[in-house]
Amino acid sequence: MKNILLVMLFVGNWGIVPNAFGQNQKLSLEEAVKLGLKRSEDVQQAAVEIERAQAQIKEAWASVLPQVSANIQSIRHTKSPVIQIAGTSASIKEDWELLSTLQLNQVLYSFGRVSTALDLAKISSQARETAKEAVEREMRYAVEIAYFNALSANEVLQIAKDSLQNAKRNLQALQRRFQGGRVPRFDNIRMAADIASRAPMVSDAQKNLKLAYLQLNLLTEMPIKQMPILTTSMSELFPALKKSELLDEAYKNPSIQTVALAAEIADKQSKLAKAEHYPVISAFGQISYSGTGNDMPPEDNNMFTSSAVGISLNIPIFEGGAVTARHRQAVLDSVKAKIELKKQKESLAVELASSIEEYKANIEKYAAAKRAVNLAKRGYELTRTRFETGGATRNDLNTAESSLTNARIQQQSALFEIYRNKASIKRFTKKVVMK
Repeated sequence: MKNILLVMLFVGNWGIVPNAFGQNQKLSLEEAVKLGLKRSEDVQQAAVEIERAQAQIKEAWASVLPQVSANIQSIRHTKSPVIQIAGTSASIKEDWELLSTLQLNQVLYSFGRVSTALDLAKISSQARETAKEAVEREMRYAVEIAYFNALSANEVLQIAKDSLQNAKRNLQALQRRFQGGRVPRFDNIRMAADIASRAPMVSDAQKNLKLAYLQLNLLTEMPIKQMPILTTSMSELFPALKKSELLDEAYKNPSIQTVALAAEIADKQSKLAKAEHYPVISAFGQISYSGTGNDMPPEDNNMFTSSAVGISLNIPIFEGGAVTARHRQAVLDSVKAKIELKKQKESLAVELASSIEEYKANIEKYAAAKRAVNLAKRGYELTRTRFETGGATRNDLNTAESSLTNARIQQQSALFEIYRNKASIKRFTKKVVMK
């Protein structure tokens, strides 16, 4: 995911999305996000994990319910066991024996084993649902970056085309300046060279068109060569942000919640490991139907039914230190998970604060760039007028046009960075709700 974003940010400097190359199909930002969420393998895997967690809960509940088992054995005694009485031996079983048993076991008390296992399964299910939401937020962030990158790239293409058109207008101004005589050969060549130097900018933009759309299509799984018209625009409305409110929301985001649930799971696992030191009390009952005879199955009058009920106490006395070692490992895992939670919260606070400060700085940068564009545009028009009357040189005209082009690119770059910051902040603070 990070590699894809890096490529998109690089492409964002020169990528394009011209309507001339696109199909008539229209695509809004929300539609693109829906496609990304619907077709993302990561989201699908997270959904599978949720189903797996539900199965784990059912498994945990099974330990609360009675356990019923049946056993049937058919035995051929090649040498029958005997019993000796007063020096006389007598066979106690015939050649064949049939044993059948139906047994029921119910755990009565396990010092927290069953309840902790059930809590652990529920928390695991919640953790997987939270992880799915975290994946959805990351997917939305990636799609938004790709979408706004494409929109910004379209503007960069238009700037490149305008720069090429200005170079052609500069040549026309030169010709009007010397319309009463011969145009100096050197100036004519230099003007033609200026036009030729701007053509590669347009070519690069057309090349990066494929890269920009490739990233968006990869995330939404649209056909590689499809270039729909992007209908969501990047407005110049930049709301003010309150760091404290955003930080409160960020601490509730699924990435942090996933780490918090991991710490809770580790704590439950340590309690589960500790419970292995204690006995398990169970109730049992069984019914047996067995008998012996010369044939299989034995005759009915040789078959007998017996039943029994009781309570068992299973006490772990010594296992070579394995239980203590497992408990110690679980405790350390719990401590480690709590440290990781604290670390993630601190990292999130820093990253969110950084995005907010960048957002504010880019708004100021955009406002300054916008003023620079207005001034550069007026300066270029004035310089071209002066050039036609001989009041400015060819270098003055070319410098004025380059300043205008650079100012426009800086303005568009600042606008894209603002939307990238907004997408990053939304990733931390806004829940993804797609109907």
